[in-house]
Amino acid sequence: MVGSFIGSEETERRYYKQLDADFKRIVHNTDILSNVIGELVSELNGKDIEFIKGCVSPDDLPRKAGLETEMHNDRGEYVIMDNLFSITIPGEKEIGIMLNIEAQGDSEPGYPILNRALYYASGIVFNQKGTVFRESHYENMRKTYSIWFILQPKHGDENTILRYPLMKIPGLKKKKSNSEDCDMLEIMIVNLGGPVTSSNKTFRKLNDIFLSKLDGEKYRNHLKKSYNIQIDDNTLESLERMKMSLGEEIVNYQRRVGYNAGHSEGYAEGHSEGYTAGRSEGYSEGRSDGYSEGYGKGYGEGFNKYCDGMATMIINLVTELNTTADKAFELSGASQDDKNEIMKIVNEKLGQN
Repeated sequence: MVGSFIGSEETERRYYKQLDADFKRIVHNTDILSNVIGELVSELNGKDIEFIKGCVSPDDLPRKAGLETEMHNDRGEYVIMDNLFSITIPGEKEIGIMLNIEAQGDSEPGYPILNRALYYASGIVFNQKGTVFRESHYENMRKTYSIWFILQPKHGDENTILRYPLMKIPGLKKKKSNSEDCDMLEIMIVNLGGPVTSSNKTFRKLNDIFLSKLDGEKYRNHLKKSYNIQIDDNTLESLERMKMSLGEEIVNYQRRVGYNAGHSEGYAEGHSEGYTAGRSEGYSEGRSDGYSEGYGKGYGEGFNKYCDGMATMIINLVTELNTTADKAFELSGASQDDKNEIMKIVNEKLGQN
């Protein structure tokens, strides 16, 4: 799980290591995994959950599944995939699937998520030679899925699925061929969050599992009653910690979007235009009227934009975390010295909604 983090490098490293461990524990629970992929993997759509469990889990490990693998390149660089699963669907024609599942807290981590997903999926395809099949028996290659859950998508993207399958485009000369020949790779971006209509069973289930507002035994009992998902204490702890960590992701995301927009766009603009002008014109002459006027005007305009940006961030936190404005202010990291001005704007904006 990757996002944007504000803090020391060591704190950041521990933070994401814990998130990775929690998500791994969650999706390696076969009850959770089976319910998730039953909604997303087309070859398993409509299948009974107990049937799906048999496809992903050995009989002697009823509630754990998955492979652990490292993907290397020729330069010694590697990616560790903790959430890679081998799925075998029995039938007249047995179907083999390699499934990679990842979670992303921040929808804008500084690079296109689709590019990273393509890199992972391509590596899984490449690594099948020598493991899934040998020599030139490419007919035994398994279809690869790389599914990425976006836990905090951009506004308007909530509860949507973007599918990127490998598709055939007919050439100038039309030739009959089996469309299944190229059905060997699919990348999926699953944006969670936001209100779910009663008819949208897929997102109701996915949001219930990953983002439920219930806690403790109520959370555990809801999963058991609604989806026959059984979780032990460690998995429950990981689910709840991941939700709390998502709160941290929201804070960091909103800080970057709100604080930086208000601070860099407003404070820096006003500070540089006013303060610099005032300093060059007035300060060198001993804090004359030029400095005071330039600094006061520029800093004042910048401060107003900064407060407006922080107010927008706080309102977003109130909505996303279902919390109070005062609690959202504490999470925002804004200075207590600026609270009165910021909260005044918050109350004005909330009053307009």
